[in-house]
Amino acid sequence: MDPRVDKWIEEHMDELIEDLRNCLGFDSVQGKELPGMPFGVTVHECLRSTLDNAGRLGFKTDDLDGYVGYAEAGEGSETLGILTHLDIVPAGDGWAHPPFEGVIDAGRLYGRGTLDDKGPAIMALYALKAVCESGYEFRRRVRIIFGCNEESGMKCVEHYKEVEGAPDISFSPDSSYPLVSCEKSGAGWILKKGFNSDIRFESGTVSNIVPAVATAWVGDIDPETIERIAKRMTLLDDYEMELSEEEDGLKIVLKGEQCHASMPWLGKNAMQGMIKLLSRAPLYEADSEAVKSLFSVFDMDYHGQKLGLDKSDASGRLTLNLGTMRWDEDGYELKLDLRVPNDLPEEYVKSRLQEAADELGAELTAWRYSRGFTLSDDCELVSGLLEVFKARTGLQDAKPLSSGGGTYARKLPNAVSFGPEGYKSEANAHDANEYITLEQLDINTKMIADAIIKLACK
Repeated sequence: MDPRVDKWIEEHMDELIEDLRNCLGFDSVQGKELPGMPFGVTVHECLRSTLDNAGRLGFKTDDLDGYVGYAEAGEGSETLGILTHLDIVPAGDGWAHPPFEGVIDAGRLYGRGTLDDKGPAIMALYALKAVCESGYEFRRRVRIIFGCNEESGMKCVEHYKEVEGAPDISFSPDSSYPLVSCEKSGAGWILKKGFNSDIRFESGTVSNIVPAVATAWVGDIDPETIERIAKRMTLLDDYEMELSEEEDGLKIVLKGEQCHASMPWLGKNAMQGMIKLLSRAPLYEADSEAVKSLFSVFDMDYHGQKLGLDKSDASGRLTLNLGTMRWDEDGYELKLDLRVPNDLPEEYVKSRLQEAADELGAELTAWRYSRGFTLSDDCELVSGLLEVFKARTGLQDAKPLSSGGGTYARKLPNAVSFGPEGYKSEANAHDANEYITLEQLDINTKMIADAIIKLACK
């Protein structure tokens, strides 16, 4: 810790907040690919705005074909990468404040991306500026890397590696303190079942969020019948239900609680609740069979218990999230997200999912798998960042963590994630009402500055 650096950050906190509020103003969910804008117009605009701000702060900047950009300072033959991203997951429903206005209320700054990961991106810029302004000499160049596709495939960091090569060491402020040196593997799959259906069913926006709302249209069914079923199955203990009779029949809306797919127990999956409800509803035979099969396979589990996937190792316990459902007259498409212990072979996971698909009479398509990682406690990156955390917080018993979250660290050698959650912070990334406290803005910016000094300065 350096009082000069801390003072500079404190004196420029209003500017940091204003730059972050500007960044939050972009609804930078991945959109349609266009020339020079591989992830859509709004993501590109957010990247250009952030690079403009970095240039104003005096950093060298570059835009690598719209995939990713960076801001650089320092010198040396080696590079410290600070990996952030400007793309976001959809805002979803249930916000008390508008998700793109950066409202400050009771010491909290609200907005989609405040924690994941626009807040850390702007904090990293001001942390690096504070170190530069305090007169430090560098032994490594520092590059703050602004990815644009972290939430939907990480093609941005793959492009960065192709064009620039990987940094020598890196950390991503996109997870938890004290630091995450082990991430579970990630997997995703799509189930498709084609048949003639009489119902409609929609839930979720992306597979890496626990869906908070599920909506079904079930034809000519008495609302009182659905109410009796919901009460008998105790669904109303966990979900809000709304029923309305429309021209096409009865509409059912079930409301749960959104959260990050890597920690599904923190939310209430409305899709699973709807499947449970419909499994007892008097539906047309093919629909009834389909929904009963789904409930039999997935139940209300989020560890893959009924699939034989409830396994754990040092990286953690497997999680499974039912992320999106699109069900129309031609059948359904269901997207799932899994966070897989690193000791569990990919082929075993895939084989169990294939068995589930066979049981459902469905087709398993679009399989994806991303291998996790583990770094040793005695490497420079892990030991150095742990020292930084202990010095800043006084928590001398802190130890590296494992996580189900998937960050850029899994795509690079010698990389970990470092903050921003886990210290004086609630885990609310991907939630409705995502926020960061003003205290966290101060602490995290100083922590990133400490890390830059430790890993890149003389």
